[in-house]
Amino acid sequence: MTQTTQASLDTESFLAALVRSSNDAIIGKTVGGTVVFWNEAAERLYGYTAKEMVGRQITVLVPPHRAGEFPDLMSQVLSGETVRNFETERLRKDGSLVAVSLTVTPVVGLDGAVLGMSTIAHDLTRHNRQMLDLREAHRLADETLSTLQTLHGSAPVGLGFVDRDFRVVHLNEVLAAVNGSTVEEQIGRTVEESVPEMWPEIEPVFQRVLQNDEAMMNVEISGERAAEPGHQRHWLASYYPVHVGSEIIGVGIVAVDITERRRAEDFRTAVVNNMAEGLITVDAAGRLTSMNRAATKMLGWTEEELLGKEMAKFILAQGNGEESVEEGNAELLKVRSAGQTVHLDNHAYLCKNGFALPVAITASPLISGTSAEGAVVVFRDITEERSERLRVQRELAALTWVGRIREALDEDRLVLFSQPIVPLRGGRPSEELLLRMEGRNGELIGPDAFLGVAEKYGLITEIDQWVVRQAIALAATGRHVGANLSAESIVTIDLLTLIDHELQQTGADPSNLVFEITETSLMRDIDKGHAFARGVVDLGCGIALDDFGTGFGTFTHVKKLAIKYLKIDIEFVRGLTGSSANQHVVKAIVNLAQGFGCETIAEGVEDEETLALLREYGVDFAQGYHLGRPAPLETSSLPGR
Repeated sequence: MTQTTQASLDTESFLAALVRSSNDAIIGKTVGGTVVFWNEAAERLYGYTAKEMVGRQITVLVPPHRAGEFPDLMSQVLSGETVRNFETERLRKDGSLVAVSLTVTPVVGLDGAVLGMSTIAHDLTRHNRQMLDLREAHRLADETLSTLQTLHGSAPVGLGFVDRDFRVVHLNEVLAAVNGSTVEEQIGRTVEESVPEMWPEIEPVFQRVLQNDEAMMNVEISGERAAEPGHQRHWLASYYPVHVGSEIIGVGIVAVDITERRRAEDFRTAVVNNMAEGLITVDAAGRLTSMNRAATKMLGWTEEELLGKEMAKFILAQGNGEESVEEGNAELLKVRSAGQTVHLDNHAYLCKNGFALPVAITASPLISGTSAEGAVVVFRDITEERSERLRVQRELAALTWVGRIREALDEDRLVLFSQPIVPLRGGRPSEELLLRMEGRNGELIGPDAFLGVAEKYGLITEIDQWVVRQAIALAATGRHVGANLSAESIVTIDLLTLIDHELQQTGADPSNLVFEITETSLMRDIDKGHAFARGVVDLGCGIALDDFGTGFGTFTHVKKLAIKYLKIDIEFVRGLTGSSANQHVVKAIVNLAQGFGCETIAEGVEDEETLALLREYGVDFAQGYHLGRPAPLETSSLPGR
């Protein structure tokens, strides 16, 4: 195939494709009016397929009332003339009329004779409709602009229109005042020229509206007006695309000056954030919408962490005190469901760190119309109040105990238990006397329940005197007993006098008596404490220093006083087998005691392994559940008796 032939074929292919893809109908026919070519656009325009029309007379398309035009049109074309833009009507296959513009061109042979003709038919119906739409759009635009101009002069908001080049086309006096100059000065200028200080902030908004064909609503803009330099003002603006047909011709602007509202909000925010009380707001579903700084400080949660989350699943996770979780949350639900104000005096919020914060709550509904759209909850930390309340309750309970102790003393309902103290190196067995109180119903009450109250309210000395009398009476029977004395008692001269008197009255051997005191008791009044200890020793009784190893000045007391026994604190004995530190302490105490001529008693022995270690370390006596539990004095049995 030659290049000429190939070029000819390429040209023919191009022309054929061009004819097929044309939006206008292209028809070829003979001089006699027989159709020989019918493109796809002709099919769409007239409704006939090419198969239906090729070989058929073109006159099938000519409506009767247009028949008189056809001979004249054919005459012009056969004379070699091209007829252009001939507007007429043609019949579609379905019988409807279509307005068309025809361009009819003769097809001339090499000898100059007209062989046929080609017709290009342009659909005027669509064209006319587009023209009508455009005219209607302009009419509507004119009406809209007219309405806009009316609104411009009377609306209390800023209104304006900016074209695609960001030039001000329309604006009212309110918007002009926002921009800081007159309407006349700004018409035709660009927005950047009108408000250069704000342009960097609002240009992206304009660009987005034009590029995305979407409105940007409630955009807050801040800046200074030229007429008020140094005064920050705030506007809430909405930007929306303005269309003519499908074309965006610019951006409409609606702006409201919210400076006063913003100042009021800033003032309210300042007040809320400087409240000592926590404040949170929730929507109708109980989801957090805001919280102040005090709430963040108390709860540990930030507003960002809780925003939009259901509070019942976070900070309302616990009840406390009088009401349960369900009761407290049910009460709070009434705020939103029934529009009731609720007060909870003893609730708890769950903090971020997992601790429960006791709070008092006042929750009120946020009313919109007749319905509650949420709630505002104000709460305060009542930790100190609760502590004070508990203190008062303890005081009242203590006062109740004062009466019970007084009755027990008057009715002789104090009782003594005995726990054996077992020698580990051949010494003499003994026992420690332990105080209990018998209740009105015969129940036994341990010392932790009442001794603290007795010490605080001045009853302990009377109790100690009762214990001393019982201990000396037992010593008079030959039993070797130890009795605990309080700090309050050892600093009073009366107790020493009582001990001396009871020893003489009963004839008890003073060596059968050991008085146990703690270092804390001695430290309360060192001079009186030392005087008491020396007085007891002078009477022939023994002194045991209890809880040895826990104080700071213990060695000084051992050195200055004639201490007979060092009672190794229970904390060093429990777990002795598994603690090398405790083992070192016990060994050190034994060595110290031996150096000062004292004997040691290990408290809290609960197993044979511990007992074996104590023997190995040279401890003299042991006491604990492994060797004997406290038992009523009447039934106690001492080893070796």
